[in-house]
Amino acid sequence: MFKLIPNPENPQLPHLEMERLYLRPIERGDAAAMFAYGSRPDVARLGGFPVNQDIKEVEALIVRDQAKTASNLKMRIYAIIDKTSDQMLGTINFNQKIAPKILTMGYVLHPDYWGRGMMVEAGEAMLHLAFEYFSCHKIEMTIYDYNVQSQSVARKLGFTQEGRLRQRLQLDMIYRDALIFGLLAEEWQSRQKV
Repeated sequence: MFKLIPNPENPQLPHLEMERLYLRPIERGDAAAMFAYGSRPDVARLGGFPVNQDIKEVEALIVRDQAKTASNLKMRIYAIIDKTSDQMLGTINFNQKIAPKILTMGYVLHPDYWGRGMMVEAGEAMLHLAFEYFSCHKIEMTIYDYNVQSQSVARKLGFTQEGRLRQRLQLDMIYRDALIFGLLAEEWQSRQKV
């Protein structure tokens, strides 16, 4: 089950509803939930980002995200919300524009919800948004070699590993490889017919 819900504040940026989750652009009230997982070293390590040091850092990120204009609305960060509890579990977004119709996707989920298929559910909704609503040609993901959970999510979403950037990130005094995954619109569309 998946549906787009019109966003009265910004019609170009719809909300998305799935079986267990809904997605909406992040809001200032999400800062505490985002800090709860972004301040965890295990989460930051898997995402390849610095550990959040204080909640003001997260609040500043939200303010920057809300300031995005019509030219870069596709890059807005979506909150992943549990429909039952109305609790924010993580975020998902298109975080870089490679070419006019090629975007990269990234996501973060609180560890309490790992292994439950929530990120696959949220990812499927974002891919629908990318290919059906934004008319993208391709979505890419960069996942570090040690993040086997994200590699599994990418494969479940239909992504193919296309390359390896050797020693792309220094982590714990060791350089690690970045794996590049890609999904073409035609591949996504053929999966929808199955």
